[in-house]
Amino acid sequence: MNTNPDAKRILCFGDSNTYGAIPAEDSRYPANVRWTGILQDQLGDDYEVIEEGLRGRTTNVDDLAPGYEDKNGADYLFPCVRSQVPLDVVIIMLGTNDFKKAYGRTAKVVAEANRGLVKTVRKYADTDKKKVQIILMSPSYILDFVTIAKPHFAGSPEKSRQLATELGMIAKEEHCVFIDISKFAFSSEKDGLHLTKESHRLLAEKLANKIKEVVSEK
Repeated sequence: MNTNPDAKRILCFGDSNTYGAIPAEDSRYPANVRWTGILQDQLGDDYEVIEEGLRGRTTNVDDLAPGYEDKNGADYLFPCVRSQVPLDVVIIMLGTNDFKKAYGRTAKVVAEANRGLVKTVRKYADTDKKKVQIILMSPSYILDFVTIAKPHFAGSPEKSRQLATELGMIAKEEHCVFIDISKFAFSSEKDGLHLTKESHRLLAEKLANKIKEVVSEK
């Protein structure tokens, strides 16, 4: 918690790549290696970075496996935003888990689900005194070989590459800042899904500059 009463508040809402999952391991990077932690260090005490990452989180679809009832991002976003207002910036990076074969989702459907999340943020985070800035991020590409170890992701690599285009259009229509992180951040070759340590650093650097830019425009 940042106790500076004037700090700008940044909510980071995502899945295992916001949680900081280490590729091919059942553990997470330490706080000073995760992009959220590096972002906090780079922004300093004038900002408070709120990390809300969950492994396996989807945009708005339920995972029916026993013990995974908490994965629907839309269900959690509403109380999350309500508990964290006031907010200056909300960063959303979701979509990877929506491409599991069982869901049968297209990139367009996943992008539209992200639109729903944007609308939820606007509905519950905007106030008469403060309008939230939303940064919509397209995740890193899922690598082709992921299906060898995780056959339930069959067909997902191609869809993940299509998502950036679809999300870019949604961001434009909803007046969000858009960042396609696949241009500079990459999934590890160890599992094809989770960001490398270097990618966490690069993502934090990109976001730090963008956050300062959008906050100064308010």
